[in-house]
Order: sequence, then C-alpha cells, then structure tokens
Amino acid sequence: MARPAQSAVQRIQVGLLGLLTVLLFVSIANMILDRADNGLKTQPATTATGPQAEPQPKDEPLAELGVTPSVGAETTPKTQQPVTN
Repeated sequence: MARPAQSAVQRIQVGLLGLLTVLLFVSIANMILDRADNGLKTQPATTATGPQAEPQPKDEPLAELGVTPSVGAETTPKTQQPVTN
C-alpha cells in the first residue's frame, strides 16, 4: 500500500495532467474557430440578388430582414382623417 505522501503527490500529478489536457483542447479549439472566422470574413456576403434589389437604410434592421416595410419605401404619406362625433 502506498504511503500518504506518495498518494498526495500522485493525486497532484494527475490533477495537473488533467488541467494541461483541458488547456490543450481549449487552445486547439480556439485556433480552429479563429481560422474558420477568418475564412468567413474574407468571403464577401451577398444578400441582394439582381438589379431589382433596393438599398435599405442601415438603421432599420427589421426592414433589412423583411419583417416590416421600410419607412422610405412609402411613396405617399398618409393623411389624418378628421374625427366626427
């Protein structure tokens, strides 16, 4: 049977080896993600297809997604109807 001092040293060694293994895996995953992210940045993103696409203002993210119409797309302003009681 191992002495208590040897057992403690062995536990510390196993713990440090585990920490180094986790650090190695995290570093490898970080390098892979960085390379994948750099690959995405170099390719231009094209969202508009064809000459019919209208440029959308940058301050309207919902209009860019097509969820709501753009404010600039409205050609005739709406007039208020007088309220009759």
